[in-house]
Amino acid sequence: MKLRHSLFLLVVLGVAGLASTAFGEGSYVALKAGIYSPSETFDVSNINVETTFDGNTDTGVDAEIAFGHYFLRTVVLELGAGYFKSKGTFDTETTESNDFEFNVIPIILSGKFMIPIGSVSPYGEVGIGAYFTSLDVSNNANSFSGTATFGIHAGAGINVPVSDTVFLGLEGRYIWAEPEFGGETIKINDTDYALDGFKLNGFTTTFVVGFVF
Repeated sequence: MKLRHSLFLLVVLGVAGLASTAFGEGSYVALKAGIYSPSETFDVSNINVETTFDGNTDTGVDAEIAFGHYFLRTVVLELGAGYFKSKGTFDTETTESNDFEFNVIPIILSGKFMIPIGSVSPYGEVGIGAYFTSLDVSNNANSFSGTATFGIHAGAGINVPVSDTVFLGLEGRYIWAEPEFGGETIKINDTDYALDGFKLNGFTTTFVVGFVF
């Protein structure tokens, strides 16, 4: 994860530099914080026999820093980098519950389509992203790092100006992404189980504070 955190920091600094030199008027930086709600179960499938253990995932946290530029009054391109995480458990009939936690660093590009209505601006968005995922499993001393996974997202939100340079907003987004762990396995009851069917699919809901420059 050290490499990924370093990559995340470099991306943030690089995007910040790009924003400060190239975006100019009609640009903004936004800080987002909220929750991540997974909509998928966690599956561990036996390599040799057809046995599947389903697990439940809990609501986690989500944060992001994003830089956007208005190319038109109604069209915005936004580049963001962030962090979200969640945890859960999966059970078997022959062993105690196993807790797992996954941490994700997303780097995402979104197209936002604004609908100005008076002083407020509702919008829809679509985009793509690269998701760097790690997975930790308790009771097994297992920790896995997935490869960069490309996914898509779609969402909607609303921005409300509170001054000439500050706006507040609320944003909801749904993510589709399925990380890969290179054939890694989890040992349960002295048996190796393949990581299979793990998806990041879920909702993020964030409160937004934006600064126009």
